[in-house]
Amino acid sequence: MKVRSDVMKLSKSMHTWVGITSGILLFICFFAGGLSMFQYQFSKWATPQQQVLNKIQPDQYQQLIDKVQQQFPETQQSFSLSFQDNEFYYAPLSWKEKRGRGFNRDQTSWLASLDENGELVTRQENLSKAGWLIEQLHETAGIPGIIGHEGLGVYVMGVVSVLYFLAIMSGLFILLPTLVKDYFAIRPGKNKKRFWLDTHNVVGITSLPFHIIISITVIVFAFHDLFYDSINHLALNNASRPKPPVAERMIETSPSQLSIEKILHKVKEVSPEYTIDYIEFSDLENPEKANARIALYSGEQMLRGASNDFMRMNPYEVDRYNHSGIHTQAGAGETAINAMFSLHFGSYGGNPVRWIYLILGLGGAFLFYSGNILWIETRARKQKRPQDPIPTQRKDVVFMANLTIGTCLGCIIGIIGALVIGRWVLALWSVQSANHLFMNSYYGLFFLSIIYTFITGYAKALPQLLLSISILLFAMPITSAIAVIFPDLGLGSYHAYLSTLDIVALLFALAFLRFYQQAKDRKQAATAGSLWAVK
Repeated sequence: MKVRSDVMKLSKSMHTWVGITSGILLFICFFAGGLSMFQYQFSKWATPQQQVLNKIQPDQYQQLIDKVQQQFPETQQSFSLSFQDNEFYYAPLSWKEKRGRGFNRDQTSWLASLDENGELVTRQENLSKAGWLIEQLHETAGIPGIIGHEGLGVYVMGVVSVLYFLAIMSGLFILLPTLVKDYFAIRPGKNKKRFWLDTHNVVGITSLPFHIIISITVIVFAFHDLFYDSINHLALNNASRPKPPVAERMIETSPSQLSIEKILHKVKEVSPEYTIDYIEFSDLENPEKANARIALYSGEQMLRGASNDFMRMNPYEVDRYNHSGIHTQAGAGETAINAMFSLHFGSYGGNPVRWIYLILGLGGAFLFYSGNILWIETRARKQKRPQDPIPTQRKDVVFMANLTIGTCLGCIIGIIGALVIGRWVLALWSVQSANHLFMNSYYGLFFLSIIYTFITGYAKALPQLLLSISILLFAMPITSAIAVIFPDLGLGSYHAYLSTLDIVALLFALAFLRFYQQAKDRKQAATAGSLWAVK
């Protein structure tokens, strides 16, 4: 297929500059996004043993609720029940004295369960939510700040995703003329530029539908309020839609009459395809407004949320429910919206799809990293003949090389390092805020990697940062092994799916050890004045 020369020139220019200006932020979001497919498993891995209470049988939940509400009157207003591990499990029952959500410093919660004798066990803990750090990096690229009810980083990534979509389309135009010939042609050798270009093209074209979906959905997620406000302005001439009068209906009951058995039976009747992950109860002191927000999971449905569909009901009158938020009850319009969310989150098909999205997320991170490296390699000055003077690399090339390597590898070091540091520190010392520890560990390691790269130079820092990543990844299975051998340390308990996490970490540790050796060999073989020569 032939593409006009002017279109090709414009596409190359757009792809290059759009990619180089947004690639680093996209790397962070895609790397964290891939890991976020298993964010609750990461939270479980980094959670100290004392923050997880015993599970109980379904027929014991009513007994637990009654005991807790009798001893802790504040739970007569709100509390949460947990049933499954899909949403990270701390205890069968939990509540907060102060409301909070997401990754924030105020995650102090009360946990409650029953021991073997049916006696109430309670504990107040500052909950460890390492997975939320990963999720926030995925949503905001680590950019701090709040605008309205959204993070500043969400809006920034919305703008970046517009550029990202342009980069995708322009890259497709560039590759169309040689798509068939060059699709799977990866040519290793001395020409590093050709190698990076081949791998960049293969990863990009193979995952093209995924990247189109992600770019469009991020734009919608970031600016949905603006879209809805615009539609409201056009449809209603900026007038508020009149609300129907609310019919007052008195419900004579009390929190002590809440029946968890009736609620579970009704949920099973309405949504037999799902299992219940957790239920959040609120406004229990006001029976007319009392609400139970029920999180449902099914690996066979396209879920609206990252992990769940949701339905609501009045816990005192279980026949008063709203199940429009679950896929099996959605209309055509809601099904389309649910599909958009589900395709972005990978919340369909169960664990096989999650593993695929993990690979696609990490592949996307490599795509943006390789794009920046390709830009750097293309602009590197080389000594063509021995008698020629030793070249000096352009300042913009050196700056971008330092920024790319320091930021991208620093992100990996920050996330893995925060998990390892958090698990050890929380087990051995008393920490006021577990989430502050994770956040400060990430940003500390992240900025330290960037500063170190700019001070020592990218050529020297690259193998050292790769080795650091490998060491931290090795530390994950070693830490889990120590936790099993020495359970009194309180490093956590053994779980089958956590062993899978440690095995994957071990495989990646070996891979990064190989990357370190390759970078070290290239540094030693580099000629004076070349791009990867150490000064």
